[in-house]
Amino acid sequence: MSVLSLALIAPLASAALTDPADPTPAPKSDHITDTSQLPSGWQKSGDRIVTYDGDGTGLHVLVADAADAYKWHTAATLSEPGIDTDQWIGQTCVTGSGDRAVVVYAPRQAVNDQQGFQQGAFAAVVDLADGTVTKLPELVSLAYFNPGCGDGEQAVLTRPQGDDTELLTVDTAQAKLVRQQTVTGQLTSAVPFGNKIAAASGDSVVSVDAKGTTSTLARTGGTPFRLVPDAHSGLAYQVPAGKKVQVRRVTSTGSDRLLGSGALGALAVHGNGGRVFVTGTDAGDAVKTLPKSWRTLDVPASAEVSTTGGLALTSVGNGTEAAGGKKAAADIAQAVGIGAVLPGSDSTVDFTVKPRISRTSQGAEQSPALSDGVHTDSVTPGDDDPSTSTTDPDRACAVTRNDPKLQSLQPSTAQVEWATDLAVQGKLDVRRRSGWNGSELPSYTPQGLFPSTALKGGGRVPAQIMLGVLSQESNLLQASSRAAAGESSNFIQGGYYGNAGSVHTVDWAAADCGYGIAQVTSGMAKADTTYTAEQQQAITVDYAANIAAGLQILQDKWNQLYDKGLLVNGGDPQYLENWWLALWAYNSGFNLPSSTDATAPWGLGWFNNPANGLYPADRKMFLSSGYDDARNPNLWTYPERVLGWAAYSQQTTDPATGATVRAFTVGDWPTGNAPDAQPAHDTFCKPTVNDCDITKPHKVEGSTQPEGPCQRDDFKCWWNQPVSWTDCTATCGTEVLKYQAGDPEPKVAAPHPAACTSTLPANALIVDDVPNTVKFRVGGANPCAGERNWTSRGSLKFTFGSAQLNGATVYPSKIDFHQLGAGFGGHFWLTHTRVPGYTDSVVTGTWTPDRRVAGSAEVMVHLPDHEANTPSATYRIDLGDGTVVEKTISQDTGGKNAWVSLGSYEFKGTPSVSLSSATADGTGDASIAWDAVAFVPVKGK
Repeated sequence: MSVLSLALIAPLASAALTDPADPTPAPKSDHITDTSQLPSGWQKSGDRIVTYDGDGTGLHVLVADAADAYKWHTAATLSEPGIDTDQWIGQTCVTGSGDRAVVVYAPRQAVNDQQGFQQGAFAAVVDLADGTVTKLPELVSLAYFNPGCGDGEQAVLTRPQGDDTELLTVDTAQAKLVRQQTVTGQLTSAVPFGNKIAAASGDSVVSVDAKGTTSTLARTGGTPFRLVPDAHSGLAYQVPAGKKVQVRRVTSTGSDRLLGSGALGALAVHGNGGRVFVTGTDAGDAVKTLPKSWRTLDVPASAEVSTTGGLALTSVGNGTEAAGGKKAAADIAQAVGIGAVLPGSDSTVDFTVKPRISRTSQGAEQSPALSDGVHTDSVTPGDDDPSTSTTDPDRACAVTRNDPKLQSLQPSTAQVEWATDLAVQGKLDVRRRSGWNGSELPSYTPQGLFPSTALKGGGRVPAQIMLGVLSQESNLLQASSRAAAGESSNFIQGGYYGNAGSVHTVDWAAADCGYGIAQVTSGMAKADTTYTAEQQQAITVDYAANIAAGLQILQDKWNQLYDKGLLVNGGDPQYLENWWLALWAYNSGFNLPSSTDATAPWGLGWFNNPANGLYPADRKMFLSSGYDDARNPNLWTYPERVLGWAAYSQQTTDPATGATVRAFTVGDWPTGNAPDAQPAHDTFCKPTVNDCDITKPHKVEGSTQPEGPCQRDDFKCWWNQPVSWTDCTATCGTEVLKYQAGDPEPKVAAPHPAACTSTLPANALIVDDVPNTVKFRVGGANPCAGERNWTSRGSLKFTFGSAQLNGATVYPSKIDFHQLGAGFGGHFWLTHTRVPGYTDSVVTGTWTPDRRVAGSAEVMVHLPDHEANTPSATYRIDLGDGTVVEKTISQDTGGKNAWVSLGSYEFKGTPSVSLSSATADGTGDASIAWDAVAFVPVKGK
């Protein structure tokens, strides 16, 4: 269950764009229109605010300057070609000059996998003046504190390396890495500090010199976080103290001082260029003694602060971060709503920003952190060869991509809730007739293939727990996010190609075979015989079967922990919080006791422990402060995210009203407040259980590892005991079912219905993109029944660009190659255009009729109503005698299924029409499609 194998403080309040309560909101500008709200001299102010927001097009770095009345513009949009995701996430920090930002970014799914979280994020330097993007050649951590900027032009990126931490120093003026060093132990919140690096290590603030030598600056009563250098050789930081948080300052010589304290989550430190800002609505009262270059700002603690403190952002979001995988068109970004306050006044400001994506931006170019293969030209050997087959005969996973007979149907959120509610009741017995969704599967029922497993101790899985898992694993998607509800496509997958995000790498040995809405991985490798071929295909094609299989896995995790006595709050499964440990195991596994060493650690791993310093100590419950939390899911552990979805749901758009509503029914909490039942962050940190102690620094004799809460060099502070933190009868959530056994499967209408009927003359010679044996179905229905008045007379054959990797020929061009159940006859293929030099990314398709054409005929191409927008589709038409003519057209039809003419020609034999994804303007953004072609005889010629 991975991605590429696949609380910054209290979270921001929900963004303005996500609020459905106001049906007629006032129009918002991208700048402050009433400049009387601004302080005198604003035209000459150097204040700058930088924020970010992500959608399916990339992570947008947004900038506004006070001198321009805080008019927002897009500095850059960062993404990686070939990564299929509905949302890019990440963080930024701004250098001391305010001229540059360092950005860490990754696809949303990276948070579901420990390796993706720890070592799967990309990094870049963005010049905020001209938008120049320089991507850095290393993958880094997605932890909330990454990146860390100092008071100058350097920044620090971190990456766990085994039991140690790698620190990467970036000189942003040169836009390059200038130092890489590995330090023993787990370091967090690293920032440049003088000519060294300051970081948190366990219960200490430490400094690291250029040789990697670590020294202690201050020892604290908890794990320090949110380190900010000031202009006078000091370092601001926070440290939790029970239910409070302290604001402290330590100098480079080790002089440490408490400046104030408040409720945990009520204060935060921010900074830029040596300035330190303490935010919180009572910050002025909590921190009364301020060092030089420090200020308190009476704004929410979670606010993002501008470089000199002139503006504070209280909400940022596009309204789709929690919208169940809603995906914009390939080059259309979602508008971002921004709420802000002007510190020192009562003025609030709301902005609406439309991110602009430059087709010439380096933000979409592949990161150098991803290794390329040796590019070779496309080759064209015989049938069923990986260079010509759309499928992957050489794959490592059980079910191939791009088989027209194995497409996944995208469910609506109502269908997901229906299947989940019935599955947890053991009643998901809807009959799938043979050939369901165009497959070759025999008739089956989802829980006939994957029967519900009885829980040891009795009871069953609450529906909201399973819905939370599905939300976190896939954003409720069974198929690629390119497919709308009611449309079919390839299955949503994690690390099918083992490429770690690179569009130039195929590494079958590293493949992670996560399939569909529950990201079912176990049993889905080609060599794995856990499931039958029928079960594997049903997991791929049918969201209901996938949910049934995912439920089995979760039930097995509960039973495995039950056998070891790992129960929560007494172990009654009806209470949502009591699934905490099973969710932990579902995501990162369970380490069994050693059969030979009774003293060896065993249990649930350190990665998902809430006490882990990878997560901010003052975070509140996921989504409890608003849907902006979904902008940064990496700030919470997996169980925290699942419980957040269970309590607050994903969002969706009501098709009848256009309003934003909950995607599914949420659980019920007796207090009406889900956070009341959440465990403290140190609940799973006990010295006598897992060698973890957040209050007592520990140093291992003979080890260079600094003090820390996990007191083992190998970080095997694994939890293996029952735990209780609340009276569930008084505080815990329980399920609320919307659907009962026997309720029919909800209907869904695809927004892009297929063009079933040919509108061409009856004598047109049509060559479709798939054989006549491929059956277009949507679930059990045939949308083209009685409407298809044509037969394909020929074939479409592809050649795929290849590369040499590890001595083998592989086909990276298939990574960004897709199918959709729409267009002419209910199927077309697509990829994205690239410049010809990327030979390993180029796909060429050639339509050839099964007969000769003599005389004049008009060549027509069918273009689908979506996912085809390149302005530079160049068709090469072979007239049958070796003569080739070219015709370049735009594939953008304005949202209509349409036949487009390529012109009339004199044919003298068996013709063909070829289309390549290589274009002079190819940047990986514009989509290019292969649907049907036709040869229409011209009368009188």
